[in-house]
Amino acid sequence: MSQKPATIKEIAKRLNVSVSTVSRALHNHPSIGLRTKMQVQKLAVELNYEPNQAAISFKQGKTMTIGVILPNLREEFFSTAINGIEDVAIHNQYTVLIGQSRDEVDREKQLVEAMRKHRIDGLLVSLSKNT
Repeated sequence: MSQKPATIKEIAKRLNVSVSTVSRALHNHPSIGLRTKMQVQKLAVELNYEPNQAAISFKQGKTMTIGVILPNLREEFFSTAINGIEDVAIHNQYTVLIGQSRDEVDREKQLVEAMRKHRIDGLLVSLSKNT
């Protein structure tokens, strides 16, 4: 089983500094001395620290996720479209959440609601034939 990722709090505790100092050091803030930055960054690497995306999303007010609802990915047009959408999204550090409506209005509505609950930042929809 994989080890639980290190947190900013854990790094702060080990270095006997504040959580805000660790955060600022990781973001290369000018108010943090070079020695402290190096200590924080070294320990972060040793502990395999990765930023908590949920916390970042909460602080920034966006999830960096877009939703895409298409009728059927087996159709060449839509599979080509999703390739292009993903390329642009990844280039802009966005994640793509994909759903297939199968040309069913009720399923389309369910997908929209599910994506809304995931707090997506935007939604691209190719409406079903019956919408």
